[in-house]
Amino acid sequence: MPSMTAMLRSSQKFRPIVTLGAPVLRQIAARVPESMFNTPKLDTLVEDMVDAMRNANGAGIAAPQIGEPWRVFAVHGTGANPRYPYKPIIPLTIFVNPELEILDGPPMQLIEGCLSIPGMRGRVRRASRVRCTARRPDGSEFVMVAEGHAAGTLQHELDHLNGVLFPDISQADGLMTWDAFEEFHKDDFFAYAKEINEIYPTPIKWEVGAPSDGTNLDISDPRRMSATKVTDEHDGAESVYQADLTWTGTTFERDVCVGVDNSGHITFVDRRDSVDSENVRRLKNQALIPGFVNAHSHAFQRGLRGRGETYPQSDESDVGDRPSFWTWREAMYDLVTELNTVEAFKAQVLQCFQEMASAGITTVGEFHYFRHAASDPHDETNFAMDIAVLEAAREANVRLVLLAACYQRGGFDDRPLGPGQRHFQTPDLKTYWHQLDNFTKLLDVKRGEAVGAVVHSLRAVRIQDVQSIAAEATRRQLPLHLHLEEQPQEIADCQATHKVTPLGLLLQSVPAEQLSRTCAVHCTHSSQAELAEFAKTGASVCVCPLTEGSLGDGVFLSPEATGGAVSLGTDCNARIDMFEEMRWLEYTQRLARGQRGVFSTLSPSDGTGELSRQLFECATIHGARDLQVDTGTLEPGKWADFALLDLNAPALSGSKDADLLGAAVFGGSAEGLVNNTCTAGTWTRPLE
Repeated sequence: MPSMTAMLRSSQKFRPIVTLGAPVLRQIAARVPESMFNTPKLDTLVEDMVDAMRNANGAGIAAPQIGEPWRVFAVHGTGANPRYPYKPIIPLTIFVNPELEILDGPPMQLIEGCLSIPGMRGRVRRASRVRCTARRPDGSEFVMVAEGHAAGTLQHELDHLNGVLFPDISQADGLMTWDAFEEFHKDDFFAYAKEINEIYPTPIKWEVGAPSDGTNLDISDPRRMSATKVTDEHDGAESVYQADLTWTGTTFERDVCVGVDNSGHITFVDRRDSVDSENVRRLKNQALIPGFVNAHSHAFQRGLRGRGETYPQSDESDVGDRPSFWTWREAMYDLVTELNTVEAFKAQVLQCFQEMASAGITTVGEFHYFRHAASDPHDETNFAMDIAVLEAAREANVRLVLLAACYQRGGFDDRPLGPGQRHFQTPDLKTYWHQLDNFTKLLDVKRGEAVGAVVHSLRAVRIQDVQSIAAEATRRQLPLHLHLEEQPQEIADCQATHKVTPLGLLLQSVPAEQLSRTCAVHCTHSSQAELAEFAKTGASVCVCPLTEGSLGDGVFLSPEATGGAVSLGTDCNARIDMFEEMRWLEYTQRLARGQRGVFSTLSPSDGTGELSRQLFECATIHGARDLQVDTGTLEPGKWADFALLDLNAPALSGSKDADLLGAAVFGGSAEGLVNNTCTAGTWTRPLE
């Protein structure tokens, strides 16, 4: 029996090319991260691009043209292309993260076409000589000089990666239909194109990394151009796991094997009979699911668990004395004082991360603002706590995305920081980015460790600095997280100072294109209209139901604005259980609205109303999106991040396969369900 991968390829030979009007064609494509080189994910992307290009008789194609916003393009000149018969022979070449330098030479006046703009051509001015520095899918670097038509093709494809199409730069009155080109302009242009070939008889010249080693040849299978092959024989898998049940994205299935290579990535997800059974590690009486993604955590706050839950009766009528988020915050500052050494801080964080691993969490977005050791809280250049967080995550086998916080002031009125807050202080933005750069050098890309930018809150960071951070985070293509509208008092204080809500201030101060990677945490009291405007930019929301309940914040009442596609976080870590976070995301809505299945009405995806699956995606896929980590699903090219569930657990007893996820989400707990986790191919505990 052929593998699932083979069957999929036989039923769909190539991916469709997106056309003018698709938003992806107007985005600036993202650089391919180091963790993506030499992986099945990148290989499969290249294969899909080349298949689509060949099917449409293209001379080049960029990843956005098949709906993938990565900085990758392919060029191939056969010398006999029916669309462009004048273009010379160029070996099939894949350009990853290309950089182009214009060289001396007279400009060319070309008439270009584009697979994404069918039926049209346009006159475009192009440089006749360029130098391109790029990498191959296996990570090796090369440098080539392209001349003539080859130079024009490289410039055209690079435009795609920058959201530019040829009509944008076409000369005045230079646009024409393909039929008009054939009738009125073809002969003259073909004669000119022939002259270009005579002037530049050698279309490409290799300066570095020439393809003599066979890594960049004109071959029929582009997968051979990378060291990691995507094959149906599974020869790249180092480990193969088969649980009784495996979550495949829509349901639990039996007899599914998952392959993992030595880089910590999934290589295949296939049926048992397509895999050599001798190499399979059986995981009996267990279900394999994607590891949970915890999009928002303050690990040190776990130290408050069980504290502050005594409320003596008082005759005092002062509202300010009533237990609330603000009185809890004072207790949190006391905890900061107690954690007066790096060792004490790390011990608390490690305990928290170990509990996360036991709860099935494999990636955490640590919203980190406790950055300076209590031994010298006035030394804002000492970021020893950052290192402690990284070490703790590695020891617990949880992938860290350090969301490094900027924290400047005590409120919208610019009041100075209090004694407890000085451990959070950011002296200036230069220091902020310098420390982030230093920390980034310590990351292990082989585990997928990463960083993100953070504005603690609009009350804690001046708006002009929020604007600066948003612009720089966009330039660096980093996620940007911030606390937003968790408390009514926060909204009232902002309105008193700025005459608008915090979300309104953010929307009017930061350009929409700089909000697309932004994740706002809580939005408990945000208005439906403002949140809808925020979501239209591509921004997202992280909700933390257990913390919002613990602190008395309130209920997130604007899920419609997000289409229900929110991520989840354990926040103060009073309880670490993504199953509880999932069900209370729904249950709070039921309590507030007096109806069931609220989140099932919010997503227009498939109309199935499968609420448990939608909630599960909040704990996996949407968290991965907000942290920009390739995880959250079991599919080739993703990180091998798993959690194993005990099928003998009482909470799952008697459940049919089709009902298992619902039983776990609405009846299970982490302590009773999770047996083990695997992060980037490494198991937290030895497999039994």
